[in-house]
Amino acid sequence: MAGIEIRRLSERDLERLTFANGYSRWVSASGEKGKVELKELILQRLKDGYEVWAAIDGNEVVGFVIVGTWYLMPGGKTIEAVEVAKPYRGKGIGFNLLNKILKEDGEIFVLSASPEAGYEKALEEFYKRLEFVPLTEDYMIRFPPDAGKIERWIRYLARLNEIYAALLKELREARRRLEKPEDTKQLKTE
Repeated sequence: MAGIEIRRLSERDLERLTFANGYSRWVSASGEKGKVELKELILQRLKDGYEVWAAIDGNEVVGFVIVGTWYLMPGGKTIEAVEVAKPYRGKGIGFNLLNKILKEDGEIFVLSASPEAGYEKALEEFYKRLEFVPLTEDYMIRFPPDAGKIERWIRYLARLNEIYAALLKELREARRRLEKPEDTKQLKTE
């Protein structure tokens, strides 16, 4: 990890940075064509309002994380993509990259782990080391160490649950009314 800088990228950064060889999850090509494709993908995500964090060795991006907004929770974030170039894997870059993001942001994070075949268990353990816990079969979540924020989210979800319960009741009633057969007396008199 010596000499590798971890920071949030801007569109301007992409003008001077290059991408290492060895990315495979988010691009369809390899070599120079893959590097161009990845740079275009990262630029588009930045233009779309995502945060992009990178591990940079000299002027080369050797790992990145794309962070989006989790609209289900106020202030919530999603980890949209994580990848470290193959020659740099196993050196703690992905862990340190995510750890910095999680510590600096202090919000609730959710992710859908999508490991390469054969890495399912290792990826789950990796995220557990970063304090993510399983939320559903395909989602993991990490709560910040801030009791005030957690209490705010509990109140928000409790109120949302009340609203959804009332909405569900009204939807079922509307369905019942729509499924009710037409009044046959009115049809006979016409």
